[in-house]
Amino acid sequence: MYQQEKRELKFGKKELSSEKKHRRKSFAIQKKIKKDANPGFLLTKPVKYTGNRMKASAWQKTVNADSENDVLHALDSAKRRVITPAMQKVSKPQRLQRERKKRDRISEKEQKSRDKLQKQDHRLKEKHNRPQKKKKIQNQKKHRSSVKERFKEGLKAFFRFVKNIYGTEVKKFFAAAALFLLVLLLVFAFILMIFSSITSGGGFTLGTYAAQDYDLSEAEKYYTKLAWEMNNNIKLVGDSSKWKNGLKNFGVNTRNMKDDPDTWYWGNSSQFNWEPCYDFDPYKLWCFLCAYYYNFDAADNGDITYWKYSSDTETLLKELFDAEYQFVYWYDNTSRWEEYSPYHYWGGGSAETGTYYRCEKEAYIYDGRPYRYRFKPIAITNELGKYRDSEGYLCIDSNYRVLNPNDNYELTGFYIMDHRYYSGTKEPFYYYDNATGNFFFMQGTERHDRSFWGWNREDAWFLVSPTDTEIWNSNIKDTCMYGYYEKYYWKTDCRLYYSVKQKKIFDQVISDKLNAMSHASERSQYYQLLLGNDSGQMYGNHQTLQNIFGSASIHEYTAVNGFGYDMQAWNTTHCRISDLHEGVDFVLNSNTQLYAPFDCKITEVDSSKHTVVLRKNDVEYWYDGSGGTKRDTEVYLSNVTLINGLAKGDTLKEGEAFAVSTGHQSCDSLQNSLIYDYVHIKVKIDTDGYGWDFIDPRLVLY
Repeated sequence: MYQQEKRELKFGKKELSSEKKHRRKSFAIQKKIKKDANPGFLLTKPVKYTGNRMKASAWQKTVNADSENDVLHALDSAKRRVITPAMQKVSKPQRLQRERKKRDRISEKEQKSRDKLQKQDHRLKEKHNRPQKKKKIQNQKKHRSSVKERFKEGLKAFFRFVKNIYGTEVKKFFAAAALFLLVLLLVFAFILMIFSSITSGGGFTLGTYAAQDYDLSEAEKYYTKLAWEMNNNIKLVGDSSKWKNGLKNFGVNTRNMKDDPDTWYWGNSSQFNWEPCYDFDPYKLWCFLCAYYYNFDAADNGDITYWKYSSDTETLLKELFDAEYQFVYWYDNTSRWEEYSPYHYWGGGSAETGTYYRCEKEAYIYDGRPYRYRFKPIAITNELGKYRDSEGYLCIDSNYRVLNPNDNYELTGFYIMDHRYYSGTKEPFYYYDNATGNFFFMQGTERHDRSFWGWNREDAWFLVSPTDTEIWNSNIKDTCMYGYYEKYYWKTDCRLYYSVKQKKIFDQVISDKLNAMSHASERSQYYQLLLGNDSGQMYGNHQTLQNIFGSASIHEYTAVNGFGYDMQAWNTTHCRISDLHEGVDFVLNSNTQLYAPFDCKITEVDSSKHTVVLRKNDVEYWYDGSGGTKRDTEVYLSNVTLINGLAKGDTLKEGEAFAVSTGHQSCDSLQNSLIYDYVHIKVKIDTDGYGWDFIDPRLVLY
């Protein structure tokens, strides 16, 4: 009886254990189905990425690191031309159908398990009714792991390898390992990457820009144009003949800036104690735009929607630019009038010895105007003539100081002589008789009292009356006389301080913009993911064309002139590029060999300008569109010359050496006299709805 109960308890325990095992497995499968159906956290939400970043990028970086390995490049070519397109053809309904079939298999397996348990229960009951036999004691067999367990342990070890693929120890291991082992592991990683992409709902690779290269390049062009235009205006401010135009372009009212600066102070100065900084990074801009435009509220985030460049994008870029940079200036003008000693005279003196200039006898007096009097000279010198108004009149204030009608009637340093008083050391025309209280002048030995000339009890003392003029010289009739002198000169003491204030660094502007949006934390994490701050920069995963320079990635070469508008630093002219720059200039020593980026044809050669154009039709950009897009592509190269007798019309294989750099034209920095040998690269593609256009070659070159 005791043995029977023991057997029943053992059977019940086994049945319970089996049931728990199947429940755990069913729960895990249901959990995975839920995870695939819902958006998930950032790392899976934007593009349903499965696996981790290292697994997704291992293959690409390994291929780039060994450009001379034919086996790797053959595998890479098979990946891009066969496996990836096939993977991307798997539609969403097919994936759902696979999930349903998987659930049906699980249900069927559970039913079989229940049937098996019932049969075991039936056999136990039959065995209970049989006579019991003594069991022979046998030696216990040692536990031996199953094939499934060994395979599981192997997978764990492999994932540990992928996780540490960029570690120093693993790199040393790869360097010493046999070639066939390296290829085997990478192929295995590649297969896992394909499987991961299929099960995650698309062919997108972790860290891929969700935009076409055309739109990314247009955004870069517009942002650099903003900086370039601002820099041109800054350079105008520093031009002694155009500084006001530069300030006006910044919206500054220059009406009261009468004087040209004696000295210009740019950048770090007593007024602005910082160094102007320009910290634009195209990769950060591209990552920001992808994070900014991503729709985290979409029902199904497995289907990526590319953002498009538009006027709204330009508004956004202008907001970014204005949030970071501000032009500042200080016009410090302490200029002033200083008195001549002695004065400078034109005419004047006593009636007996002086000389005078003629003017019309009619003069005018005004109230409520910038000037008090107005008269019209007949004879005048250039020094005073420049202050006549449009009708030829001189305008003076109540002190007889000449005003400038061409400058809002500002004061000048000239005065019309008051014929009653000395003008500095110059005698007046009239003398004053204290006994009679009259003004008079002498003509020879004859005395003549002054005849009145003026308006309603107000004398025009700045003129000699027509009567007195005719007495002074009988040949001058119906005319007045005047004299003038220069009493003051304008002492300029003016300084112009100007700079660019960086209100925030580029990273902070981006962070503020993303944090002000919905799903702020997810957008920020997505931005960091695309930028590769956690696991290495992937440069958007748009690389399709092989590196022209050979083994090293194009990103390891210094770009002296970027794509867009040439802007390197504030208030500098970096190079002789006066307009849009449609390529990138990479520093490259002369006689460096160049390699074909794809199977292509040499379509243009200009030996005098050292330029070559390569073309290939239907280049497949796997990330572009649904299942990839084939675009005709041209690569323009300058400062190169063909080798091996190659000529226009010849065809090239991918990776084939076809040219060398010449150093024919150096990129010279005009302000620091640094000279570089370089190769100019432009990439032109057939864009959807836009025709042919140039894109930043750093987007598509390994």
